[in-house]
Amino acid sequence: RLLMIISNKKNIKNILFVFVFYIVSFFAPDSAFSQFQIKIATLAPQNSEWAQKFLEGSTEIQKKTDNRVKLKFYWGGAQGNAKKNLQKIKIGQIHGATFSPTDFQEIFPDLNIYGLPFLFRDHSEVDFVREKIDDELELGFKKLRFNTYGFAGGGFAYVMSNNAIKGYDDLQNKKIWLPQGDLISYKAMESLNLLPIPLPMTDVLTGLQTGLIDIVAIPPVVALALQWHTKVNYITKIPVLYAMGFLAIDTRVINRLSKDDREIVSDVITRIYNNVDTNSQKDSDNAYNALIKIGIKEVEFEDLEYKRLADLMVKPNIQMANDGLFSLELFERIRGYIEDYRKMQ
Repeated sequence: RLLMIISNKKNIKNILFVFVFYIVSFFAPDSAFSQFQIKIATLAPQNSEWAQKFLEGSTEIQKKTDNRVKLKFYWGGAQGNAKKNLQKIKIGQIHGATFSPTDFQEIFPDLNIYGLPFLFRDHSEVDFVREKIDDELELGFKKLRFNTYGFAGGGFAYVMSNNAIKGYDDLQNKKIWLPQGDLISYKAMESLNLLPIPLPMTDVLTGLQTGLIDIVAIPPVVALALQWHTKVNYITKIPVLYAMGFLAIDTRVINRLSKDDREIVSDVITRIYNNVDTNSQKDSDNAYNALIKIGIKEVEFEDLEYKRLADLMVKPNIQMANDGLFSLELFERIRGYIEDYRKMQ
């Protein structure tokens, strides 16, 4: 019996040793035990150009860190929608994900100002404002304990539909998709007396196929990547809103890497996002032309109709800011920058 007790004590010590070893290896940020995969979820299909860029980036990170760090991607919404991804990041099931500003509506609403309907008229206005505001927005992520690596412009969202949309009146009584949880777009559509249908992005293709929705406003690049163009007949080149995306990774996970490995990950991912952002207008134009070539019919939206919609949105935007949906001060500053730019033209 004495030998059994001694044996049990040794077992207990071994168990305690393994447990302590695990805890130390998990939390030591600069140790040799920081070898792991950074698990990232995304809605992007694996065969998309965006996916190819990140697979190449992952290979580069793996090589430069001598296989200490690897990016593992879950493509095509395999981990669920953005809300689920945020929950999974919180509990450590995944470490990061790609998002759009509306996904952070509840915790970082100011991100959505860039995407207010009919705020910008073209890319040059966007570039002028982003040069002044991007850094300020990125600081907001640090307070939320997320590492981000820049914003990737997705181009302007254009109207895609099964019936030609030539003006404001053509939008009436049409079921218009908006991202689930996008309270700002919902209130904007209500103010325009339109009919919003909230759906997660993963359900849009089915919604177009079944007639649950009639209209989507989406950048051509996204429409092609997600195959939404296969369920519509027309595209109206009106800059409804500016779209952008970003990658957010839990800062606590990044801090588990050594300093050198953190810099490698940051350098590679930042470069990818800068390249995507720099080429966003060109990629958007190419995607638009591709849609026309495969048979999507182009519809002209009259200039006066665009001004009509832009004017109608001014008061609702101010009201949403007053209601706390985003910062009135930041919104007014951005509007001021846009006006300054237009005066210089």
